[in-house]
Amino acid sequence: MACGRKTATSSAYDLYREWQEDLPQPGAYSVILDSAGRARCLIQTTKVYVTPFCQVRASHARMEGEGDGSLSYWRQVHRKFFAECLAEAGIDFTEDTKVVCEEFRLVYVPEEPITEKFDDNLKKGPGNGTEEEGI
Repeated sequence: MACGRKTATSSAYDLYREWQEDLPQPGAYSVILDSAGRARCLIQTTKVYVTPFCQVRASHARMEGEGDGSLSYWRQVHRKFFAECLAEAGIDFTEDTKVVCEEFRLVYVPEEPITEKFDDNLKKGPGNGTEEEGI
């Protein structure tokens, strides 16, 4: 995990509606957990916008910091990921599926991961869970 490399994330807009969750808000703070449920860093959301999947920009793909950072790579992996997540909710994925694009800044990284587990206390939703790759 490389805290700081990733400065954006994305999620399927329809899942926020399905789970009756609020969209992320600029200024909000989030604790990022690793796969073991340990706090790895604290981020602050700086920008949120909704756009069709087919209109996600190359700059957003680079900010997500995955694979080679290209829009092509981003579309390939996110097309599959969003299709699977939406299918679980009985929603079809299309190239016009709305995507919530969230940009954030790194606020704090502890010297060592905080070993207290947070996952039992967190509300699960489309923008929650572990964000391990690239953060």
